[in-house]
Amino acid sequence: MRKSLFIFGLITMAVASRASFTLATFGDPAQNGSTPLFDWDTANNTLSGSWSLSGMTLLTPGFNGGGQVNNAHFVMDPVTLTPVINGVLYNMGPGSVKFYTNDVNNPFFTIGFNGGTFLNPLNASASAQSGNAVSFAGPNVPGNLIDQAFAFSFANPTQNGSHWTYTASFTSSANVVPEPATMLVLGAGLAAFAARRRKA
Repeated sequence: MRKSLFIFGLITMAVASRASFTLATFGDPAQNGSTPLFDWDTANNTLSGSWSLSGMTLLTPGFNGGGQVNNAHFVMDPVTLTPVINGVLYNMGPGSVKFYTNDVNNPFFTIGFNGGTFLNPLNASASAQSGNAVSFAGPNVPGNLIDQAFAFSFANPTQNGSHWTYTASFTSSANVVPEPATMLVLGAGLAAFAARRRKA
C-alpha cells in the first residue's frame, strides 16, 4: 500500500510539473469606452488593437526575474476575421502582438499566432491547445515553453458607424517542457505502477 502511494506521489509530482503558469497579464487601463484598446472594422472584417497612453501596468510573473513593466504599450496590427456566426463568432487570421515601452520596433515581449477566435463582444484569444501556433518571445521570456495561450477580455463595447471599439484586459500562459529527469521519474513511476497492478 505504501509503495503504491509513493509511486502515485511520484506520478502526481511529475504531472504537476506541467501545470500552466501566467506569463504576463494586465488589467483594463481604460477608465471608460472613450479610450478603447481594440477596434473591430465590420466593413472590412478586421480587428486591431493598441495602447499608447500611460497607465498600463504589465505584470510579468512568468518572465525571468518576474516583476512588472510600468506604462507599457502594445500594438496588434489588423488581423482578418472570417465569420463563423456572422456578428458573433469569427476565426482570426495570423498576426502578432508587440509590447514595448518607448519604441515599437524594440519590443520586450512579442506574441505570434497563426490564428485565433474573436467572440463578439467578449474576447479575442488563441491557444496552442486549439491548434493555433502561438509563440512567445522576448529577452526575459523563458525558453522551452509549450501550450502557449493568450486572451484579451473585452469591455465597454461602443459602436461608431461600421466600427465597434472595446477596452480590454489581458492574460497569457504557458507550460514548460518537462526536464529529462522529470520524464524519467514519470516513466519509471508508470512502469512500476503497471507492474504492481499486473501482480495484483
